Amino acid sequence: MTKFIHLRIHSAYSLSEGALPVKDLVKMAKKAQMPAMAITDRNNLFGALEFSQTMAGEGLQPLIGCTLSFRFEGLCEDETTVKGLAGAPARQGDIVLLVKNETGYRNLLKIISHAYLADKDLDEPLVPDSCLAQYAEGLIVLTGGPDGVIDRALRGGNGEMARAMMERLK
Repeated sequence: MTKFIHLRIHSAYSLSEGALPVKDLVKMAKKAQMPAMAITDRNNLFGALEFSQTMAGEGLQPLIGCTLSFRFEGLCEDETTVKGLAGAPARQGDIVLLVKNETGYRNLLKIISHAYLADKDLDEPLVPDSCLAQYAEGLIVLTGGPDGVIDRALRGGNGEMARAMMERLK
């Protein structure tokens, strides 16, 4: 019986965050008798095809997703700098988007493209909640983790903001 399935894995395609090649991740999933695993590299889907093919080749279910830097528009108005850029929108934490179906995959591609193209002056891609709202169909949002948007608000002692964020994401 499966006790755990990884839903947040960064592979070697997560530059500066992951070190394991896709083939090693799949071997680990098989050895742990996981029927599925999610790859959620930061700000990209570079490893999605290799991961899907390798997982399927081992009889395992690949789950595709992405970890993205995120911000809620209109919340945290005092947070207006990103790495010293005055007036730039602030990153309020991370979200993980997991694909449920083909529509979700297409929407994730749109969200990632928007993040890279919308504000080229930022050092990292940043997804506003309005973009997620526009392309939410077929996606599952995970907010947990030490750098998740909800966790950051709660650690900052702002339960009201965390509740407002959850309402928007719902």
